[in-house]
Amino acid sequence: MLLKFSREEMARRWTLARDLMAREGLDAMLLFGNSGVNRHNQANVFWLSNHLDLHHAYLLAPHDVRIDAALYVGLTNHVPQARRAADIPIVQWGEYDPARTVAARLREIGLVRGRIGLVGVNHTFGIGMPFQHHALLAEMLPGLTLVDVTKAFVALRAVKSDEEIARLRRAAALTDRAIDALRHEVRPGLPEYALPGIIEGAYRREGGDPHIAFVRSMPMDDPNGCVPAQDPSDRTIRRGDVVITEISATLWGYSGQIHRPIFVGTDPTSAWRRMFETAAEAFHRMAKAMRPGARESDIVAAASLIGERGYAVYDDLVHGYGVDIHPPVIDRSCVVHWDRGTLPSPGGQRFERNMAVVIQPNPITPDERMGLQVGALTVVTDGGAASLHQIPLEPVIAEA
Repeated sequence: MLLKFSREEMARRWTLARDLMAREGLDAMLLFGNSGVNRHNQANVFWLSNHLDLHHAYLLAPHDVRIDAALYVGLTNHVPQARRAADIPIVQWGEYDPARTVAARLREIGLVRGRIGLVGVNHTFGIGMPFQHHALLAEMLPGLTLVDVTKAFVALRAVKSDEEIARLRRAAALTDRAIDALRHEVRPGLPEYALPGIIEGAYRREGGDPHIAFVRSMPMDDPNGCVPAQDPSDRTIRRGDVVITEISATLWGYSGQIHRPIFVGTDPTSAWRRMFETAAEAFHRMAKAMRPGARESDIVAAASLIGERGYAVYDDLVHGYGVDIHPPVIDRSCVVHWDRGTLPSPGGQRFERNMAVVIQPNPITPDERMGLQVGALTVVTDGGAASLHQIPLEPVIAEA
């Protein structure tokens, strides 16, 4: 469902972007995105344009406000939709050689010398514009200095505006519908691959788009996996199973995220209840500690009871969220402190008011055969991280 932010919100973003260009001595920024991860690899282009391309896209953003920005869309038949969605003066097809198209525009506006900031898909994983595009742009405009500013640009998106938080709250409500649907529709005899259909069907009719529907089912008394699977199997659901989940519904680029185990037809066994209660207690401690000014090390300390109770973790404990995954990120390497019986010294990124953060404690057994996630998208407030989801932090029982 195509939605737009206010002119004031988009002006706020462009002011931040142009301030970044001024600090870095840039004449323009060139932003690249592709359709990976259900279009969330478009996060940077989307943030400045409101366009979510289904293929690839470039946004050329000049520092000089007198020069029009230009959006170059991946496929020619997607241009009409892009013009409807984007708040950009020039929206055109990038043609089959988009680097050449961008170079032509740079020549047209007189930018053949100076500094161009490149904003790629993801700084953490070093994913930027395609090599061939970069090489051609450098060859055609040798007077330009091309510099990577992806990390600095992504930092502009970390603290969310009131409009963004309102969008995230709506996306969280759509995501909650998936848990309610699983509670009422999961039953013995269903194949596991039917569960993503239940998940996505729950919010599709309300205008949501799919992002994440990861599930893994297994007998509680014979567990065989510690994280939800990205591809469902053809295994048949049985009474006494547990289904571990990671679910995100998207509302025009902005996503909720929730993690709850679904117990089929019966309460969790003592082993699963102990693991769930550990995760829930860790969630509450982490949320309480996540106040403005807290550091990543404070959150690792708050989650230490996971290690104290003999568990490890497999996935991130925490990651920034909203459109895509971005810092702050606390990954599984934090377990080294619990293994040594120590806690990290103060360090890591500070949390700020209105950061959107997924808290997802995911205790697993050391043999990696049993595990679950209990998490939710939250917003950092003066009183700690507040969940945007309404699903209670308790086991979900599918009354099969």
